[in-house]
Amino acid sequence: MEKKLRKIKKRPRKFRRIFRIFSRFFIFFSLIFLIVFAIRHSILFKIREINVLGNSRVKREEILRAGSLKVGEKFYNISKGERIKVIEKISYVNDCDLSFKLGGKVIVKISERKPYYQIQKNDFYLIDENFRILEALKSKSSNLLDIYGVDIDNLKIGDYIFKGEGDREKVNLLKELKDEKYNLRGNLKSVELLDSISTFVTIDGIKIHFGSYENIEYKLTTLKLILDDIKNTGKNAESILMEKGENPIVVEGGNGQRDIRYREESESSTEN
Repeated sequence: MEKKLRKIKKRPRKFRRIFRIFSRFFIFFSLIFLIVFAIRHSILFKIREINVLGNSRVKREEILRAGSLKVGEKFYNISKGERIKVIEKISYVNDCDLSFKLGGKVIVKISERKPYYQIQKNDFYLIDENFRILEALKSKSSNLLDIYGVDIDNLKIGDYIFKGEGDREKVNLLKELKDEKYNLRGNLKSVELLDSISTFVTIDGIKIHFGSYENIEYKLTTLKLILDDIKNTGKNAESILMEKGENPIVVEGGNGQRDIRYREESESSTEN
């Protein structure tokens, strides 16, 4: 009987001890929360000055509006991460860095995307190297690579023109075309991307029937050799057939059309 009474007495003491510990932790974290809340919403974090760096195409007002940044308001009314997330939704913004300094100075640093491609759909849609739609213009830009065969009917500014796994081969081809080792970057006028084949046109007007999306690196290496040979020998090339027979064929224009077959194994050409 005495043992039972002792156990009963011990239990309340144990519960009281746990309750005291829990209460202390609760009070401690509540104080921390109140202190942090008071500091974040105090006058110390009021925005007094905003500097925007790195913007050229994107207007300062658009960045401030997207990030809900305004002189006189509290910086931490909206989380820093949420402000950055919304600013990066602006089509021309590649990434954003946002900082707040004591004294009320906000610094917004952004890097902008640059147009590389264009697709015509009534207007001319400018696309960056990561295939994001940047804007639509009424007039054509002469220094951008034209893309044909890509459907953008259901897309809007800020969307990406390639999304599904079915576009992987087209994406790989476009990425390879930019590689400096092929010397095609800046030397192509247009690219047509169909479901199973692709075609290029150089700035010199040579039409390249590239064919399928298989063996892309090998075919581009061979194409570079062919284009170098055309340039060095002054051939009046009209088109290049990359998958016509065992070896690529160069079709010359002018009087008396001729085919020039390139033997891949020797990296040299012989006329037929």
